[in-house]
Amino acid sequence: MKQSSVRANAVLWGAWCRWLAAQALHWSDTTPQTVSTFLSGPAPSLRRQHRPARNPSRMSSLTQVRYFSVLKGAYEYAKHKKWIDEAPTVGELQPEYVAKDAQGGVLPPGVLARLQNTRQLQEIFSPTSDTKSHWRLLRDRAAVALVAECGITTAELIELQLHDLGAGPHTILQAMAQAAQRTLPGSEREGTPPTPTLNLINPAIDNPAGARMPAAPVVLTVRPSQPHSERALNGRSFVLPARVCEVLLPWVAQREAMLTDIAARHVPLARRESHLKKHSLNGPLFPSRQSRKDEEGKPIKDRFFPMEPAAVYLIFKRAFAGLDPSTGEGVRGTPRTAQGTSVIRNTLIQHWLRTLPEEEAQTRAGFKTLEGMRVIARAAGITTQSTTRPDSNAQGEIEGADTRIDKNGQPGQKAVRREKGDGA
Repeated sequence: MKQSSVRANAVLWGAWCRWLAAQALHWSDTTPQTVSTFLSGPAPSLRRQHRPARNPSRMSSLTQVRYFSVLKGAYEYAKHKKWIDEAPTVGELQPEYVAKDAQGGVLPPGVLARLQNTRQLQEIFSPTSDTKSHWRLLRDRAAVALVAECGITTAELIELQLHDLGAGPHTILQAMAQAAQRTLPGSEREGTPPTPTLNLINPAIDNPAGARMPAAPVVLTVRPSQPHSERALNGRSFVLPARVCEVLLPWVAQREAMLTDIAARHVPLARRESHLKKHSLNGPLFPSRQSRKDEEGKPIKDRFFPMEPAAVYLIFKRAFAGLDPSTGEGVRGTPRTAQGTSVIRNTLIQHWLRTLPEEEAQTRAGFKTLEGMRVIARAAGITTQSTTRPDSNAQGEIEGADTRIDKNGQPGQKAVRREKGDGA
């Protein structure tokens, strides 16, 4: 099991041990009744909670399945090592997965359409008196538009580089440069189709670097996840509609202008051209505003660096906050909507499953098999072609592993992964 899963399981095991301590119990003194009482109660607090529990008096079935998976693996391992006589997770304790509990992971009706409305994104991320932050507004609205259209994950958004955008056989920069040449007086040839344009209300604000719409469709290529990453996804490509290009291409042009300015200030003239070739197309599409430091502790100012997941979360939190108040804060005691790329992705996958053939929905989502969409599909009441038992495999989909502990009840560094034909 990957270290990310080890850490996640360690958090759940730690919450379990803290709950036991509050009952004046040791982990090795647990009985089936203790486990049943725990699973029937509220979910323990884990680190920071971005939104309140949907049911503060009882944990959801999804949370029950997660905890039971960790407890079962840990106690069976302890029994195998002869640290305890019997595992307290035997009998009829296996929680039943209730698909409707996953509905909190999708957007309320109409919210996705508002996130896909680039005019609304331009209003949410509108310029302020702080001209230095203008570029971040262009970046943020472009990032939200791309996720709302393609359903990519936070990790994929962070990993995107400029060369992942193209138009026809050209890079996006080449294609925009050619489009700019075609708009010069006298450059249009007789019989050629008119050059596409970006439909912008205020070009001076929304397109300060003068981006042009390429003649060929703009394509985003999402590269496959690294083989060692958790829940690796397949690569895929998306043809971007004009409304997405209206906020994405102005950011691309602004990004290139910024990098050129940075190189002019920090890179010697003799190396400037090669430096730009290296760090333009191969740099992050959505860079952080924070620089990094070299081995001597000096800031590296001549290139871009990727954003951190926390920064991505704040971008989407602002996007949700800019929508109808009920989207972000809840109405009359109802739970808040989750704010991040995952809830957008889940909503898009449900939409694709309802409107597209399963194989195409699978391709767009990047799952290696249809099994990867099972939980999302069942939450929406959508039947897929999966032939496996959904309830038993839901546990593997959610957690997919047993946790090992040492004799003192501390999480170990290794765990046994139990996959059931998923491969995702």
